[in-house]
Amino acid sequence: MSIIVSGHSLKTVVIVNPQAGNRRTAKIWPNIESALQQSIGSFQTIHTTCRGDATQLTRQILENDAARIVAVGGDGHLNEVLNGFIENDSPVNSEATLSFLMTGTGCDFQRSLGISTNWQTAASKLSEAKVRQIDVGKVTFTAADKTRQIRYFDNIASFGLSGAVDRCIEKSRPPDFLKGTPLFLWATIKTVFTHPNQIITFRVDDGPEEEINTRLGLLANGRYFGGAMLAAPEAELDDGMLDLLMLNEISLVKFLWHLPKIYKGTHLKLPEVLHKKVRKFTASSTEQIFLDIDGESPGYLEATFEVLPNILKLQI
Repeated sequence: MSIIVSGHSLKTVVIVNPQAGNRRTAKIWPNIESALQQSIGSFQTIHTTCRGDATQLTRQILENDAARIVAVGGDGHLNEVLNGFIENDSPVNSEATLSFLMTGTGCDFQRSLGISTNWQTAASKLSEAKVRQIDVGKVTFTAADKTRQIRYFDNIASFGLSGAVDRCIEKSRPPDFLKGTPLFLWATIKTVFTHPNQIITFRVDDGPEEEINTRLGLLANGRYFGGAMLAAPEAELDDGMLDLLMLNEISLVKFLWHLPKIYKGTHLKLPEVLHKKVRKFTASSTEQIFLDIDGESPGYLEATFEVLPNILKLQI
């Protein structure tokens, strides 16, 4: 895979995932392209062809001094582009900025920024985009082949039920009419009946080792995940911290009873919810516990979650 740059350095490159939104992005791309041209001017377009493509493409583009990359797709695609921006915990190109236009299934990250879920409105707003420095999360985790890998995240990394929900959506064939919030709610309810509380050993920052029996834990930079669940209502993208939330042992009936509160962001008041601001969190288990990183499930615990303050220039 190579990018040929002729003449002057590229200024703006749009990286498109045509598969986003159940392949809807490919169908509406001509309309998106026109809207973006009116909003941000001329640009080069590159379409991804497989998983992981966007990270490699982004890295190559940034080495050619592109000033701005626009990711068009879902939360997972944006995460891939983000991972092309950062290497060894540092920006690949400190001058480059990242913009995005969400056309995927969940579109959760944009909600923390108050961006419209209507792509036409979001595209027009890019004409007046301002640069904002934000934090990025880092997860060092266990991959399927037992190797240790690193993934950066802009929004939320979590473990337990959320990772199992990702895998349910990927492996199931949900009805075509299920998209966005209804799709994630369907997958959550379907999965929770076979997903028990699990014992986690964890450490917050440099504190003592502790244990919890939990169904779900998350480390949040953004506020929303799982198709508009307001999971971390107090999270800030630029406070140099991650919001840790874990559910203490809770029955299935009580979990389902409280589930609507997560959409409203009123669950922090529940006695079963552990919530605190952290810079580093390590978790392990003797059980197999799936990870969810910005809507994708790339591996399992054991994992270490950290925050890299003000490392990304977001132009949005």
